[in-house]
Amino acid sequence: MGWKHDALARDLADHLSAATDRMVWTDMQLGPAGSPRPDVYAVPKSYAKFTPIAYECKISVADFRRDVTAGKWTKYLSYAAGVVFCVPQGLIGKADIPHGCGLMVRGAEGWHTVKGPTLRAVDNLPLAAWQKLLIDGVGRQRAEIRDRASSVWGMSEQARTRLGDTVMRAVQDHARATTRLRQATEQLEAAAKDAQRERDRVVKDAVDAANREAARIDEGRRALCDVLGLEPTSSAYAIARAATDVAHRLNRDDEIVRLRRELDRVRAAVTAGLEPLPDVKVIEEPDDHVSEISA
Repeated sequence: MGWKHDALARDLADHLSAATDRMVWTDMQLGPAGSPRPDVYAVPKSYAKFTPIAYECKISVADFRRDVTAGKWTKYLSYAAGVVFCVPQGLIGKADIPHGCGLMVRGAEGWHTVKGPTLRAVDNLPLAAWQKLLIDGVGRQRAEIRDRASSVWGMSEQARTRLGDTVMRAVQDHARATTRLRQATEQLEAAAKDAQRERDRVVKDAVDAANREAARIDEGRRALCDVLGLEPTSSAYAIARAATDVAHRLNRDDEIVRLRRELDRVRAAVTAGLEPLPDVKVIEEPDDHVSEISA
């Protein structure tokens, strides 16, 4: 992200306000004209340990080196227990900062401290500095609160105006989608009922056909058992065995054998009788006598 100086300072102030128990000021001159003006100034909310910190934001190496060479940061030590340089990630390293100063880096995940400052004892601030922080600082905070409230209200109104039609269309689309869903559900339920009725009909027809077939099989079974001299409830194995025994007995019976030979002769005679007769020629004589001569 390409940071602008003021945006980087505001981002740092928001981070310190949220992550530390400090009162935070941005671009606040610490006293009358000519006094130092750190980008961010923070005072801990503590009665026992007074360690105000001055934060200097830099977004270019050239600006950082120019201020370090001029010793601008040393002026903050009259009002701060330590000085911290704050830069975008990758701009400088801790080896670049002056001895005793700290370094904070803004990366994609937020701010993190690379090196803490060496803190010096500060008993109090000049009266002019306290007056500036209280009078000018409180006024700035009230103005920021008003600006933020106005900004939030304005954004809310703009969002309401822009989203009015969008929300209305979304509600209409939702209503239409709900109607289509209900109609589709009703159609699916009706189709499911029809399919269930058809299934029940097919199953019933199959069961009825199976029952009829079973009744015919039982009837034939009873008739076969009667012929074989078995009980109607005899097993299939008993029926098959009895039928095999009868077949064997029929093959061994002499009378049956004789009748089969006679039947074969009758079948042969019938077959011969079915052969075509020889041709017959008719000759007419003068005395009108007709003779049949075999060819």
